[in-house]
Parts: sequence; structure tokens; C-alpha cells
Amino acid sequence: MKPARLQLKVRTKESKTDSVLSKHPVLGVRTMESRLHGSHRRQRPRRRPIKFTKKGPIFLGILFLLSLGSWVWGELTHDPFSQVPLSLASGVLRFDNFTPELKEVEDGHYLTRFEDGTTARYTVDAGLQRAVKTFFEKYKVPYGAFVAIHPKTGKVLALVDHSTREPEAAHLSIRASYPAASLFKLITAAAVVEEKQVAADMSIPYRGDFNRLKPAYWKDNPKKDVLKTTLAEAFAHSNNVVFAKVATQWLDTETLLTYGRHFQFNTQIPFESPVEPSRIEIDESESGLAKTGAGFGAVYLSPLHAALLGAAVANDGVMMKPCMVDFVTNKAGETLYECQAQALSKTVSPETAATLRDMMGLTVKKGTVQDVFHHHLLERSLRGISIGGKTGSLYGNKPKGRYTWFVGMAPLDDPEIVVAAMVVNDPVWHIIAPQAAKAGLAHYFATHETGKN
Repeated sequence: MKPARLQLKVRTKESKTDSVLSKHPVLGVRTMESRLHGSHRRQRPRRRPIKFTKKGPIFLGILFLLSLGSWVWGELTHDPFSQVPLSLASGVLRFDNFTPELKEVEDGHYLTRFEDGTTARYTVDAGLQRAVKTFFEKYKVPYGAFVAIHPKTGKVLALVDHSTREPEAAHLSIRASYPAASLFKLITAAAVVEEKQVAADMSIPYRGDFNRLKPAYWKDNPKKDVLKTTLAEAFAHSNNVVFAKVATQWLDTETLLTYGRHFQFNTQIPFESPVEPSRIEIDESESGLAKTGAGFGAVYLSPLHAALLGAAVANDGVMMKPCMVDFVTNKAGETLYECQAQALSKTVSPETAATLRDMMGLTVKKGTVQDVFHHHLLERSLRGISIGGKTGSLYGNKPKGRYTWFVGMAPLDDPEIVVAAMVVNDPVWHIIAPQAAKAGLAHYFATHETGKN
């Protein structure tokens, strides 16, 4: 018999934890951990029931307003031209690597229908465009360009490019590599009249052949200056000597450059297609001023710009921004863009513009172009229509040949159309620019009602 083991029971103060551990020597550890760190089993969080409070409707209203604002902002910033080669910035429509083919016609005007349903209608008069193009083709013009503009709106009525020598040549009407020649006399006359230095009927003495430009001729010599003419007559006959004298005696380089800028030389002209800026540079010498004033300086312009020069004179001195897209609509027929008449530059006062129109009228009646516009040679549609214009002629190199120009307007007392024609001949002469301009004017007035005077 085993001896009884003496057990001493010593009651000590034990903690609650110790009690648990003593009762559960193994599980007690887990029990302790669970008490200290949470249960060893993953407990699913209890879902709290949604309680609707008074703030609920306000929160939902804010969400609605945010959604609505996002939709409105998207509508406002949506680009309606994202799927077509057009872009609109600051109210100016641009062609993005796009040249209208001008084939489809509706109501006498060309239009382009894009794949997404957008339609662009052009200001170009289809009949006038075809008539001038046919005229150039008939006479096998080496290089020809013709532009017609409505002077009060700037809308382009025709933009014709043609080349028998380079059939693939494009954008001839908006290039500015062509010498301005005597068209620049229009700027010289505008400056001297606007500055009130010379009146249109003022008599100016000169000597020598007025087609030749020699320093001795433009310098005053009372004993030798036995010939006399007025500024208006000198303009009509394109008297180079008188205009060289006018530039050197009554103008200076800065003044002539200033008026060149008024007429948008050395300036980027806004248009749907990029227009090469027309350039003017004046040599800082008497000879440079004389030659530029007479039309023999380093002055180059595009046919589109030439038409704008005439349009400014026709519109009482205000040059309008040109446009050839009349309006653009989407698939639903809603208007996305419309050409609006917008002033581009105030060139001269209405009084000076009226004086220049009179000079241009004298050019057609008794000046350099009287033979082309002689009454007996006029088409029936032009009889009774007063026409004014300015000619120019000079050799150039881009392209090489003899350049002839004509900028004209009609009817002269209230012009509704301005035309600019340029023809390059070399070596054989085919036609000259005034003949192309006359053909365009004849077609226009044969197909449009107008007041005759």
C-alpha cells in the first residue's frame, strides 16, 4: 500500500486569467488569445439596416445636379467637327488637310456631303466657276487664276485655278509668288489721296516716256518737265514716271509701308485654306521708294488678296474677311456654322475710296483697258453696266512668264461683285487678264438681276 502523499493546499490569490489557464491547460491558451485578440474564427460583419434620414433627399439631389452638370459640360465641349476635316476656332472655319472638290451642286452652289451626315455648302457660284474655268481651257492658258468676291460680305463667288503647263498645279489663287506690278499703284494712290497730299485732279508735270522708269524722269526739272497730267489720268494710263514722282515727293517709305499694312500686306489673311501672305519690302533709298510706288518694287501678292484690294475700295474702304463656306449643317439639319460678314481692316476713308473708284472707272473708259471693254466689244449682259478696274503687267519667275493682272468691280456706283484675274503667258500670248475678267463679269450679269446705270 502506497503511502498517502501529503498535499498541502496553499490558497493564494490567483487572477482570473490564471484560473482559466489552470482549468484549460491547452485550450486555455486559445481562449486567452481569443480574449486578447478576438475570436480565432472569422466572424461575418453584421449588416446594418439602411436608415433614411432627412439628409438623404439632399444627397440624392446633389448627385443628380452633378450628373446633369457633367452632361451639360459634355454637350458644351463636344466638337461637332470631330468626324470631318473641318475645325472651328475663334469663329474662323478651317480646312484640315482638305481641298473641296467642287463637284456636287445644289441650288446653284457647290456642297460637300461627309460620311457622318455633315454637309458644307460653299459660297462659290457654280455657274460662274465653270464659265471661267471653261474660258481658261478654251484658250489653253499656261497659268491662270480668277477670284470673285462680294465686297460687302467677303463671300467668295469664284476661286478658279488653271494651268495647261502644269495640270496638277493647285492653289494658284492663294499663292503669293506673283509680282503685283502696277496693281500697287492702287496703294500709292490711296496713300497720297488719304494723306491729302495730292488731289485726283491735281496737275503733275513730268517728262519722258512714262512707261520707262529713269531717275532723271522722276526728279523735278521745271525746264524739261513740259508734259502734264492729273493723278487720275496717270492712274488710268498707269504712268510710271508720275507715280514714281508722287511717291518720292509726297510720301516716304514708312507711310507707304503703313498703307500696305492697312491693305493687309505682310499679314496673314484669315481664310478656310491657308493663304500665303503677300509681301512688300522697300529699299531704304529714293530709288527703292520710287520703284515701289510705281509698281516695280519687291511686292508680291495672291489673286485672292488682289480681289480683296478691290473689294476694300468697293466697300467704302472697309476690307471684309473672306470666306468660301456659306454654312455647315449636321445630319439633323441643324446649323453648326454660318459665314458672318466681318470687317478685316479699315483701309481708307469712304471719301478716298470713292475717289479711287472714279479713277478705276476712268481706267476702263479711257485708260489701259479701254479696248477690252469698248462698248462695241461688250457682251450684251455688260451693256449699261458701269465697270471700274486697274491693270498690271510685269515679268516674273514663279512661274516664269509675262504676268497680266486686272482687278475690277461693277456696277461702279454700288459694286456687288469684285473680280481679280491673273494670267501668265510665255512665250506665246494666249489671252490677257482683263479678257478673263470680262468673261467672268459677263457671265455673272447674264445670270443675276442688277440695276444698270
